Amino acid sequence: MPASVPLSIIIPVYNNAATLEAGLAPLQPLRQRGHEVLVVDGGSRDGSVTLARKLADRVLLSGTGCALQMNAGSEYASHEILLFLPHDCRLPAQADIDVANALDSNDAQWGHFGLQIAHGGLVGRALAMLINRRASHSGAAIFEQGLFARRQYFERVKGFDTASVPSRRLLLAAKPVRLPQAVTSLTQECWKLW
Repeated sequence: MPASVPLSIIIPVYNNAATLEAGLAPLQPLRQRGHEVLVVDGGSRDGSVTLARKLADRVLLSGTGCALQMNAGSEYASHEILLFLPHDCRLPAQADIDVANALDSNDAQWGHFGLQIAHGGLVGRALAMLINRRASHSGAAIFEQGLFARRQYFERVKGFDTASVPSRRLLLAAKPVRLPQAVTSLTQECWKLW
């Protein structure tokens, strides 16, 4: 696999107009390097769709629900590597190269980054450490860790399960590659998933 492969970055949103521009702006350098950003809106009524059209390659409409929206985004992705990311999380600067290196082996089908929480203080650091440890031992990664997968594998496991931990179906047939680089969560949404 080359140093970088085209990514389809899929971002579900729902009434996130207040923070959406700040979430999509850091992805513009990746777009300039040939990666695409797909925003999947779950029925927002606050102008999220209008804002997203300025900073995404494609804006899709879907039913509400993170897993449902991510699955819908995967159907319209142009590239073979899918990367799922909340709008309020920041990827490492060289995320595209990190993902390409992680999937360099033919055996590697999917993976995730580490997690750090920007504004959680000591409690946030402890929570991130627990989430990272759980993902390392069991493979049960959460959406905020920047899940990525080969499209063919993602389709084979039928995408994300809408009723459980996002990585559950991905774990059915392959172990994840865990990257030491961290996605930074700017909110404590991941606290709800622990």
